[in-house]
Amino acid sequence: MTRAKKSFFNWITGVGGSVLTLLLGFVTRAVFIRALGDSYLGIEGLFTNILSFLSLAELGFGSAIVFKLYKPLETDDRPRLRALMRLYRRTYAVIGCVILALGLCLIPLLPALIKDYGTLEELHLNGVFIFLIYLLNSASSYWFFAYKTAFVQAAQRSYVLNLIGYGLKTASSLCQIAVLLLTHDFVVYLLVQIGFVVLTNLLYAAVCDRRYPYLREKTGDKVSRQEFREFLKDCSALFLFQASTVVINASDNIVLSALLGLQAVGVYFKYTSVKVALLNLLYNFFSGVRASVGSLYTTGNLDWSRLIFRTISLCTTILFGVTAVGTAVLLNDFVALWLGPEHVLTVWTNAAGTAVPSPLALVIAVELYLTGRAYCYGTFRASMGLFRQMRFRPVVNIVVNLAVSIAAVPRLGPVGCVVGTIVSFLVSNLLFDPIIICSQALRMPVSRYFLSNLVQDAVVLCAGLVSWRLCRLIPLGGVLGFVVHGAVCVAVTGGALALCFFRTEEFRFLLSTAKSLKH
Repeated sequence: MTRAKKSFFNWITGVGGSVLTLLLGFVTRAVFIRALGDSYLGIEGLFTNILSFLSLAELGFGSAIVFKLYKPLETDDRPRLRALMRLYRRTYAVIGCVILALGLCLIPLLPALIKDYGTLEELHLNGVFIFLIYLLNSASSYWFFAYKTAFVQAAQRSYVLNLIGYGLKTASSLCQIAVLLLTHDFVVYLLVQIGFVVLTNLLYAAVCDRRYPYLREKTGDKVSRQEFREFLKDCSALFLFQASTVVINASDNIVLSALLGLQAVGVYFKYTSVKVALLNLLYNFFSGVRASVGSLYTTGNLDWSRLIFRTISLCTTILFGVTAVGTAVLLNDFVALWLGPEHVLTVWTNAAGTAVPSPLALVIAVELYLTGRAYCYGTFRASMGLFRQMRFRPVVNIVVNLAVSIAAVPRLGPVGCVVGTIVSFLVSNLLFDPIIICSQALRMPVSRYFLSNLVQDAVVLCAGLVSWRLCRLIPLGGVLGFVVHGAVCVAVTGGALALCFFRTEEFRFLLSTAKSLKH
């Protein structure tokens, strides 16, 4: 099977399953809010984000190992693969224990991280016990064979895991909905979640063992001390990248909780749940092509690598451009349909008595579009092993994100968190990453690439303004209005991008690749 076909099957199975779990996720979230309320939602968002910070104990080791797997997989070097996976297994066992220990140390700090900690007692919840459940859920992912999942993904066989994983996620969502409806018990809801995490990793491990039995052979294959020291150098750089990702994704709820309280976290979490669901759906594209990009780069064919880079960049603009425009125009409408009009965040009521929505939907749309760019660069950075070359960029990302968020939240509320993320992206990821990828890995003119991106951004912006205006001219409400307005956003944005770029080499290559998948 060619790299293109493997990428396609990885992507299509990921998207297909993601659509189903996305819909079930929204149903589960709606049942959760109706059964338990915003404060419980704030607890879930806060504790999930706190434990995301503990994942920094992984030190980027997983990404460093996966990059090293591409070449031996290409050449079927089984002794080397066994050595790498042996190192991976032992390291992850230690990481799980470190995360557990760090989490236990955080318990005394919980009252400081939650402004209205007394709310937990009013909800008849033991904050320490709930936190321990989340902690075990996080640590168990490292103990129960998660490293084997990475091997299957590096071998470009993610579609095998996707079919299993999304079936289990569907079962998990259905069980959680049943628990919420029958018991209204938050603790049982969490226990069901952790049970399915463990079951998923066990089944993934069984698939890996069956497809690659040579990994279980008892041999003396191991990584040399010199290579292990090189791994540690890569990990020291990757740690900063991972810290940057965690700060961007996990700091918002912590800042809101410390400054405004759990209620604000719950309100914000409703909107970001939509964003996260969309990102999980779109991320399947990058996870589907990552291993193929890494495999291609190891061949040393820079002409092909350059073309693939430009093509994936264009695909990113199309996918995230259409999604961002739809989010800006329709996010408030979706929240109203999903949870009820009273859950739409407003800033004031005008003289006519009409509630004016918060600009949160618009800034989330901008953040989503920029996140797509960051995903694209991150995919190539990891696939090409560019770990040390950009080790100082994440520091800028972290400092800017936290500084802007902390300064803006008291004035702008949840909108301030998103503004912090947008500013940090603009001054770090979207500036430094393309320079390093183009100049040091692909050896192509970075100025031409930046100009191409600016043209694409301008087309998306114009398409967004046209879409918004057309939707305002179509006075439909309810589900029918949402569907019609969504179709307008997709048609206008997708059509504008296709019209402007159909003559480019990247677009022609994209079409020819799509045609080749039929054979």
